[in-house]
Amino acid sequence: MKKALLFAFLGMAAASQASAQGLFKCSIDGKVTYQSMPCPKNGGASLDYPPPPTAAQAKAAQARAQEDRERVNQLAENNRRAREKKANVDAEEAKEEAASKRVAKSSCDSLRTRREELYGQRNENRRNSQLDAMSKTQNDIDKLEAEYTKGACGPLD
Repeated sequence: MKKALLFAFLGMAAASQASAQGLFKCSIDGKVTYQSMPCPKNGGASLDYPPPPTAAQAKAAQARAQEDRERVNQLAENNRRAREKKANVDAEEAKEEAASKRVAKSSCDSLRTRREELYGQRNENRRNSQLDAMSKTQNDIDKLEAEYTKGACGPLD
């Protein structure tokens, strides 16, 4: 049994040495080459390089890469949804703004029409010397003009 263990141990040691061949950088007549055999005439140096990854290390790296791909895909999906949501919100806000502008324009138009009517009424009261009625109409005009200005309907004529 001891001989079998010893033989197995020596076999593994020999196998590990066989896979751990060196790499040599040789410079011959100014020309650089890389080879697995030592360089002739002391013309090179031995290069150390790490051993290849084990099967477990390769499997772990593949798992990490897969996790990274899934994370990237999830982030991309979240970003796409956020962009779509923002686009929908922006479109809805634009619709609301356009609707409010239409309402504001029609409101401003009605205020402008009402103002013209009140000026006509005030002028009529002045011609008829109805000073109390003219004063009341002027107060209505002042309130209407304040509402017109507050509604950002533009300059008054």
